[in-house]
Parts: sequence; structure tokens; C-alpha cells
Amino acid sequence: MKTPYEIQYEAFAAAGGLYDERHAALYAGLAEAMIEDGSFSILYEGVAHACYTPITIDKAPHLKCYVLAPLAVLPDYQGKGYATRLMEQAEEQLDADVIFVMGEPHHYANRYNSAHKVLPPVLTKAPLECWFARELTPHALKGVGESSSSITGPYAEPLMWGHPSEQV
Repeated sequence: MKTPYEIQYEAFAAAGGLYDERHAALYAGLAEAMIEDGSFSILYEGVAHACYTPITIDKAPHLKCYVLAPLAVLPDYQGKGYATRLMEQAEEQLDADVIFVMGEPHHYANRYNSAHKVLPPVLTKAPLECWFARELTPHALKGVGESSSSITGPYAEPLMWGHPSEQV
């Protein structure tokens, strides 16, 4: 069975486009650091891996929230529902109110479509249209309004919130 590092590395190395082996090593290393730091780590059927790191909505610190990243599926298994099933399993285990993700709309907009005004915890050049939320507790974000958010640990590094073309 592949390790989280191997899944992350192989998925990003094979992604092409914006990513190359430097990004693969960066994201795989991030996953390892996040696991060591205590982020929730989930393997799905030995072919998909993701980390979920606690995040605080500064105007609603009572909410139990996480940010999803990185998420990777081995190349031979992509497009077959493994990422969706991994996210479903993680959501059941986390008992969260809200999960956030910074990512490409074609990957996340359908699942993470809760309206919100929570800002990312790190200054990023990524457009806010790429900062998604999914309420697992119905109406959890209702009344929160515009708010900053906070995160600690490896995912608090600004490098991790940049566009791949700006990294490494």
C-alpha cells in the first residue's frame, strides 16, 4: 500500500499543466508535515489521501471547521469517484460544522457551494472565487457575515496558499 507521501507525490507529478515534480515534492512534504502536526489524515482504499486542518472563523470560534488540503488520487484512479468517497468518509468522521477548500472550481464548486464571506486565513493572490465552503451543519454560516479566519501549523505558510505557478 502506498504512503500518503507517495500518493500526493505521484498525483501531483502526473498532473501536468501547472504542476511539475517540484510541486509534487512540495505538496507531498506538506502532507507529511501536516500529519506530524496533528491534522486529520485520511487514506481511502490505498489510492486517495487528504488532510484536514482545523481553521477558526474569527467571528464564530464556536464552529468546528476544517480546511481540506492537499487532496490527491493516484493517476490510474482519477475520475472514478475516489476523491468524492474520500471526502464523504472524512466528513462522517470529522463531525465538523464547516469545511473549507481553496481550489479549482471544476473540482470543488459543486460539493463546496455554501455561500459565505469568510476570508482565507493567509493572504493569497488566489481569487476568492476559489475559496469554497461546505456546511455540514445546516445554516452554520448564517449570520456570520464577513470574517477573517485563523489557522496554525504547516498550512499557515503563505507559500502553501499561492498559485502553483508562483511556487518553487
